[in-house]
Amino acid sequence: MERKIIITDLRTQEARDALSHFRARGWEALVVPEDVRLWEEAALSAFAAAHRDGLKAVIHPAPPLSLCGFEDVTESMFERAADEGPLAAWCVMKVFGGIFRELNEGAVIFLNSIHAEKPVGRGFLFSAGCGAVQMLQREANQDYGPDGVRTYFVQRGVSADDPDGRSDVSAFYCGTDLRYPERHLPQRGSLNGLLEFLTTPAAAPLMGSDLRADGGMTMYYGHRRRVEGRDYVERKK
Repeated sequence: MERKIIITDLRTQEARDALSHFRARGWEALVVPEDVRLWEEAALSAFAAAHRDGLKAVIHPAPPLSLCGFEDVTESMFERAADEGPLAAWCVMKVFGGIFRELNEGAVIFLNSIHAEKPVGRGFLFSAGCGAVQMLQREANQDYGPDGVRTYFVQRGVSADDPDGRSDVSAFYCGTDLRYPERHLPQRGSLNGLLEFLTTPAAAPLMGSDLRADGGMTMYYGHRRRVEGRDYVERKK
């Protein structure tokens, strides 16, 4: 039977690269149509039911980046962020997790963001949404894991195609490339190998995990070199 994977949204370059990668590797890779709102369970269920045969995995990207301070957020903005973030992730997990539970095998991969843990600056709606999905995945692993459903939360770093997230309260997006040990943003398709591995039963020991796939971005504190027998961090001036 042909292997099938569904990517719920192509808003990020990483998702688009994954689509091309899986197709090149012989998978039937599908995308949820744009007119199917991911936070509307009935519509998503109808799409999923039509494509369940041979389905092995689902990749669900992070909600879209939105920047706004606490004082400027409106109720409608909050509702939209909730729909596109935690509610969409819940629907994806419930719909496809239910299918995989019946099949007793399958993987749901949340291709999310380091902003689940790292503030972006005037972006609490985005960061809160990412953090909520992070915990949702952990809880889903507890509920669906015993029935053969593998879930993962992949924290990717900032890439060249991401929206500009600079704000006047955070320097995180200033010189972002220099925050990587390699001194450049991730290469296109750098996550494809990991994503494909997570679709396989061999990744089962990692199920329920938060996987840092940010190229060392959040754990990097500067290059080190030896001077007079001592280590010190070389900082860029």
